[in-house]
Amino acid sequence: MQKRINLFVTEQESILGVEGNRIYIRKEKNNLLDIPILNIRQIVLFGNITVTPRAITRLLNDGVFITYLTTNGKFLGQILPAEHSDCNIIKLQVKRADDNAFRFRISRDIIDAKINNSISHLLQRRRIKSEADELIAELKKNQSRLSQCTKFDELMGIEGICAKIYFSGLKRLLIKDFGFKGRTKHPPEDPVNAALSLSYTLLYSIIFSMLHIHGLNPYIGFLHETKYGHAALASDLLEEFRAYVCDKFVLKCFNQNMFDANSFTRTEKGVFFKDDKLKLFLKNWAENLDNEINYNNSFKTNVYRLIDIQSENIKKSILSGEDYKPFIFEDV
Repeated sequence: MQKRINLFVTEQESILGVEGNRIYIRKEKNNLLDIPILNIRQIVLFGNITVTPRAITRLLNDGVFITYLTTNGKFLGQILPAEHSDCNIIKLQVKRADDNAFRFRISRDIIDAKINNSISHLLQRRRIKSEADELIAELKKNQSRLSQCTKFDELMGIEGICAKIYFSGLKRLLIKDFGFKGRTKHPPEDPVNAALSLSYTLLYSIIFSMLHIHGLNPYIGFLHETKYGHAALASDLLEEFRAYVCDKFVLKCFNQNMFDANSFTRTEKGVFFKDDKLKLFLKNWAENLDNEINYNNSFKTNVYRLIDIQSENIKKSILSGEDYKPFIFEDV
């Protein structure tokens, strides 16, 4: 079976269109790309890219979703195929979000998985560098406190403490100093944060689409507060994948000298990839999505299928009211 790919378009003022069963990208009458539509699973557009009406119609009919980002990688929105959705599922999703006991349980389990996956990531890297030992101990200590929490604020307090500890661990595991002192966003203040932010946004866009496909509303979540313009449920699921899918990938990119300080441009809006290095990052990100994952020691899959599985699992939890089981990355 032909492997489907992610198509990233960064060439400004270019046009994406369809001819027959093929998709093309052109700029000033020059063909930049021409591939079969059958090969595409997602299109991500950075900045000022024109998509012809005919192409939009064809892509929607073929189940391909289109993501729009700014040139700096900020999520703007998506064009998604219509899915058969039972409105009763959305009603129940709203009901679960208003159920404090259900929301507390699912939030605790997501935070527990996030901390577990953070520890597993540091444990993997510890085999190369031992600086993370004390931080792993601190993470485990705080993780053990989750079972004693009775209030939502207590959960969020532990999550915040562990995130700070974890990112200090990432700093120690970087072979070179890229000015990374911890997590900064809106805007990212250094190259590592620029790469982390972009990877989170790209993963968020996939989760957003998968939730839609499964008939859920991406904006109604449990761990993250519901607020205008923020897909809270997509952010909820993102938490369990951050360390394994994004952080592990970004650390590898920098430690393998794929990027250096000259790969980025610094503006008053923050630090961002230069055009040529953005293309390199996206190429490797696409390959990262197809990396093999051992799911619960039962079968092997990739990131796309994993998000599909977890979207279905959280849907089942919403329908049944039973506990949700987040993705746990085992350090093997």
